[in-house]
Amino acid sequence: MNLSDKTSEALDLLVGKAFDLNRSFDRAVSIMQNKWCMPNASSIIHHNLAHLFPLLADIISGFKDSWNLTTIYPETHKDDRDYSNLRDMMLILTNEVLDYYEMIKMVYKIAEEENDFNVMAMLIDFMNKITILVSQMFTLKDKAEQMPTNWDVFDNHISEWGIDGLDLGEK
Repeated sequence: MNLSDKTSEALDLLVGKAFDLNRSFDRAVSIMQNKWCMPNASSIIHHNLAHLFPLLADIISGFKDSWNLTTIYPETHKDDRDYSNLRDMMLILTNEVLDYYEMIKMVYKIAEEENDFNVMAMLIDFMNKITILVSQMFTLKDKAEQMPTNWDVFDNHISEWGIDGLDLGEK
């Protein structure tokens, strides 16, 4: 085997977390669309962020495929959270993305301990992508702090804030 079992299992956890993030963002989008009537924000966040997380999971599982290893998909969480304002929503989503970044760093350390240098190299590129995403989340969080219940203003201006997701070469 070209990757250690420990590293392989850690990569599976990254895949699972990406699908958890998709679930969290889809729930937030549903609230924005149906509770707060924010068609622009819900569309931008849905297509540029929520849809991004399964693609990120595909990067990890594709990497494992290249080493002839199967991916095990952990269960995702049920998400029935409700939010009373954008500030709380975006703070939670930002923290979940930051948790993902921390997970990537932990997997990097595992790969380093296991001498899985190929995984370390892939994760550096992956972390750089996530850094771009973190920046976009900080923008959303900061804007939501400025207008926690001004749904119309947030919705009308979100297209100006560069919430473009990531260019992964596929959509």
